[in-house]
Amino acid sequence: MQDFSRTILRTARCVLRPWRGSDAPSLPPIADTKAISWNTSYRFPYPYDEAAAKKFLDYHTANPGEDAWLFAILRDQQLIGGCGCERGKDIQSHTAIMGYWLGVDHWGKGIATEVVTALTAYMGQATNVEKLSATVFGWNPASRRVLEKCGFVNEGVSKDGVRKWGKTTDLWYYGRPLP
Repeated sequence: MQDFSRTILRTARCVLRPWRGSDAPSLPPIADTKAISWNTSYRFPYPYDEAAAKKFLDYHTANPGEDAWLFAILRDQQLIGGCGCERGKDIQSHTAIMGYWLGVDHWGKGIATEVVTALTAYMGQATNVEKLSATVFGWNPASRRVLEKCGFVNEGVSKDGVRKWGKTTDLWYYGRPLP
């Protein structure tokens, strides 16, 4: 496996690189929005302040690339989002779950599709992960389209499987085998 700390992925418009502690001040201006948090687990807090950024970065920069491959997404050298994969545990250790988010100003421009394509290719080439999975909240059809464009297949829906801030919706499960 490759040295993750030196990994740089490039798309047509973005650079994906491992998170750095120095990213902490850049995270809140793009991450501190209810619209982003609405589509993520409670691990992605709202409000998102510099303390939350520091906690995230301290945890994920301690052992990069061992069981989590997390990238900052930059466009024109500016942080615009994040993505990554986390290895499954125990009997699911051959899999990894993928997640991604972009600052609201970058939605609907095809950037997420570029990012998921690059991250999927990296995981297939540089790790021993055999399958990627992702979950999407029912109220986020744009994210479902991103995954489908990138070769992920819907593997099922958990009816009313998510409750966020008092609202309930379905949880869609996606998967994609890696070469």
